Formats: sequence, structure tokens, C-alpha cells
Amino acid sequence: MSYLSGNYYSLTDIGCVRKTNEDSAAATINSYGNVLLVVADGMGGANKGEYASSYTVKKIVEAFQNLEEEFTKPKKVTKWLYSVISDINEKLLAKANKNNEFQGMGTTLSLALIIKDTLYTAQIGDSRIYMLMKNKLTQISVDQSYATYLLHKKSINVEEAKVNKNRHVLTNALGTKKRINVDLNVFKYNKEKILLCSDGLYNNVAHSIMETIVRGSDSLDKKAKQLITFGNANGGSDNMAIAIWESK
Repeated sequence: MSYLSGNYYSLTDIGCVRKTNEDSAAATINSYGNVLLVVADGMGGANKGEYASSYTVKKIVEAFQNLEEEFTKPKKVTKWLYSVISDINEKLLAKANKNNEFQGMGTTLSLALIIKDTLYTAQIGDSRIYMLMKNKLTQISVDQSYATYLLHKKSINVEEAKVNKNRHVLTNALGTKKRINVDLNVFKYNKEKILLCSDGLYNNVAHSIMETIVRGSDSLDKKAKQLITFGNANGGSDNMAIAIWESK
């Protein structure tokens, strides 16, 4: 058994405009010393989005904490992740089908799982996963949004994508279709700092400020609160969720 040594923290905030908080986040470690970070940004309004995101995070954390064996092979890890996420998708769809009040709900999902020297990520929607690489905060997830789709087709450029009217329109979400489309990736991990956040944060805080805060030496709770403070100072136009990890 090989424990990772470090600190983790998660935080959400309602922002300055929304009446409810539909964002959820978690950061935790299990009995095998594996690290899990999760951020989910619910959609559908009020209790719909809040339920979708909170249920997703809760069930992923439960599955992580209840692992009966330590995974070592990447294929087994990614298969497990896909299975857990698929089950959540089915449960969300079933909830919506049984209760009209929950029809139309869904959520983004950004997940980072660290096992020894390997980082596994799962991505649905436009929340983000960042890694501090050579003191540069680098996005390692890909936004699943219509603006990103246009960018990949070279119909618009990077600057146009930032202000495109469809930049908030998702091309993928959890709990909205029977067949899930989850982007699973595997990276070598060498004690880099990891940040997950919802679009409410990165749309309201300049990348340079995010980088400076993550790179700094403050405690993780201070870093998270600083990021939220900047987000609200810049309008707080949406809920914000953060999950962060630093190795020692």
C-alpha cells in the first residue's frame, strides 16, 4: 500500500446572482491512500440541478470509499470509473422519468483520481480540470460545449470562443441521455498541484489570477476562498465549485 501525502479541500459558493446553489464538489482520500477530486455543475433549475450534481458527487465518493481492492492497472481503473458514472446516469434518468419535477435535470462532471504516480480523469460538460505544470496552470480537460465544437472545426478562433453566444451551451451532460459519453484520460503524475472548478469560477476569474493563487504558498482553504472572493468581486454571475489537491 502506497499512501499519497498531501492536502485536499473543496468549496462551493452561490455567487452574487443565482437564487440557489446547483454546484457540488468533494475532495477526499480513501483507505488505500488514493485521492479523489470531483466537481459537478447541475442544470435544470432549482432542485433539479442541485439534486443532479449533489447525487452525482455523493455516489462517486461512496463508490470510491467503498472500494474492496486497490486498483493498479489503468484499464481496470477506467473500467471502474465508466461503470460508476454509467450507473449514476441511469439513476438520474430513472428519477426524472418517475417524477415530472425532475425532468430536464442534468449535470457536468469533472473528476480527478490519483493512484500512486498515475492521474485518471473523467470529463462530461464544461467544468474543468487544471494541473500546475512547470508553474503554469494548464487545462487538461476539454470543454464539451458548442463553442469548443466550433473551435475544433476552426469556424471560430480562441478569442471568439471566449465570447461566443453559445459558449455556455453544452454538447454533453450527465443524466440527459441513456448512452453516456465520458472522456476518460490517463496521465503520469509527479506531485503536481491539481485544481477542478465549475465555469462559474473560470468565467469570473482571470486565468493569470487563478494561476497565481494556485501556485502560491497559502493553505488550500485560503486559496479556495481567495478564488471565490475574486469570482464574486467580478460579478459572481454563477455558482462556483472548487476541488483542490497539493502533494507534500
